[in-house]
Amino acid sequence: MPDLLELTCIDDPAARVSTWVGRPQDVPAGRSFGGLLLAQALLAAGRTVPDGQQVVSQQSDFITAAPTDQPLRWEVTRMGDSPSLSTRRSRLLDPRGSELFAATTRWAVDRDDLPSYDAVLPRSAPDPESLADLHDHFARIEQVPPWWRVRRPVHVRHVVPPSYTESGPRTDEQTAFFRSIAPLPADSMLHAAVAAYVSDMCLVEPAFTALGAARHAPGGLILSLTHALTFHRPLDISDWAQCDCRVRVVAHGRAEGRSDLFDTNGMLAVSASQLALVRMPYPPST
Repeated sequence: MPDLLELTCIDDPAARVSTWVGRPQDVPAGRSFGGLLLAQALLAAGRTVPDGQQVVSQQSDFITAAPTDQPLRWEVTRMGDSPSLSTRRSRLLDPRGSELFAATTRWAVDRDDLPSYDAVLPRSAPDPESLADLHDHFARIEQVPPWWRVRRPVHVRHVVPPSYTESGPRTDEQTAFFRSIAPLPADSMLHAAVAAYVSDMCLVEPAFTALGAARHAPGGLILSLTHALTFHRPLDISDWAQCDCRVRVVAHGRAEGRSDLFDTNGMLAVSASQLALVRMPYPPST
């Protein structure tokens, strides 16, 4: 995973605008996985902020498909700086300078001397060690597109196997566990980037089960439009993180999903929300 998120600055990282190049990920569909864009946008911005500041939010727009057959070129602009707060704009550009993806990140110094409150609890779930990886469920099922069958740089384990090929019980919720395949360095920014990466994996999938459809029946589709992340506390993604997702509404071909990512102690670490275009298989499964 660290190799996939390694970025190189090709000009001056201290300039108001700097350029960073990242590796693409081989995705069978031929368009970059949204989670990779979220992660690299965060890291490119983070390499320009003062030491001691942590990412607190990321607001992202998916504009058009990013290819997988060429390096990912990021332009990072310093939008604002102060001793305790920084703002950065990361733009993914194609060779002609057209914008493919954009993200605004906010960075701040953590304050441990202020009161805190947290009422969000994880759902009851089994030990992730007792669950099977997504790859184990679907590796040999050709009806499922290759991206959902190949091994990922992170473990993905659903509490209930997702309804990829046939409809299951109707529900607008889904819980999954994530963990990096290999231990990660003690770099809080890298762990935050991996959390951003996994946040795009299953956020809007309950739109299908809410309507009684199979995710990968012919005609089914999800295209991300906007994605928002709030980082509440550091998360060690080398250990299991529980992700509780819920789709609150599906209307006019769009779905809004929300998720909470908890650490091994059951503390809320990251919140995510996403608006996506969805196309249901027709006729829907029954």
